[in-house]
Amino acid sequence: MLYKKICTVVNPESSQAKSLSKEAEKKFSDLSWQIIDDFEFSEVNPMDLVIAIGGDGTLLRAVSLSLQYDVPVLGINMGTVGFMTEIEGENALNDLDFYLNEKVRTEVRSLLEVTLMVNKSEKKYKALNDIVIARGSSVSMIETITEIDGTHLATYRGDGIVISTATGSTGYSLALGGPVIDPKSNDFYIKPIATHMSQFGGVIVNSKSSCQITISSRKDAQISIDGFIEHKISDGDKISLRISESNAKFLRKNSPNHYWSTITEKLGIRKGKFQ
Repeated sequence: MLYKKICTVVNPESSQAKSLSKEAEKKFSDLSWQIIDDFEFSEVNPMDLVIAIGGDGTLLRAVSLSLQYDVPVLGINMGTVGFMTEIEGENALNDLDFYLNEKVRTEVRSLLEVTLMVNKSEKKYKALNDIVIARGSSVSMIETITEIDGTHLATYRGDGIVISTATGSTGYSLALGGPVIDPKSNDFYIKPIATHMSQFGGVIVNSKSSCQITISSRKDAQISIDGFIEHKISDGDKISLRISESNAKFLRKNSPNHYWSTITEKLGIRKGKFQ
């Protein structure tokens, strides 16, 4: 076995995911297993591999754990689309045997490093997917004063702003009309949400550049990092972003171009000629 210490991160709301995790532990009983079904990572032992069983949301949480130990993630899809997962649930046990015993490639994905300054307190996070800065419960619009490498880019006035990695380009950013970016790219994308009287749709930022966003709002706003880390933010708070020096790692069986062969199917776009 290439991996002897396994940690499975399981969607706590999926009975199928929990059942599959227990079946895998039973089948590969000669390995050391930890099963986490509550997204609580405070008492986790070192591991060689993290297996995420659920949808993309479960995988995003699993990545935050894998970064602590610099180990790869293998995603098993028990959800609907599963852009980042590698194995479909119905074939999981048979496929898992292959990944644990054979040498497969390790795919590297870039991360955004987020530095949040709130009430003179600094917090740092890493995001695989995206960062969403949005108005809170108030209907009032917020202004996000956006700078690239110290130069003013735009002051977006609207519902907020999304900053996504190439990985996150198939998420919220895509729903807002943004492009799908090659997953091997280290660039990141800035896309405003429902901007007021603006035709400036968004920009792709070079991986060497940094971005700073200053909040201007009389009402509270909020920031969401990969959909599960959230903070309230207020007028004058600053968010700095840059591509991290560390990366997320995923086990992959197929070649890199497999992404493009399946992307239209996952997006619900029919293959082939027009009918």
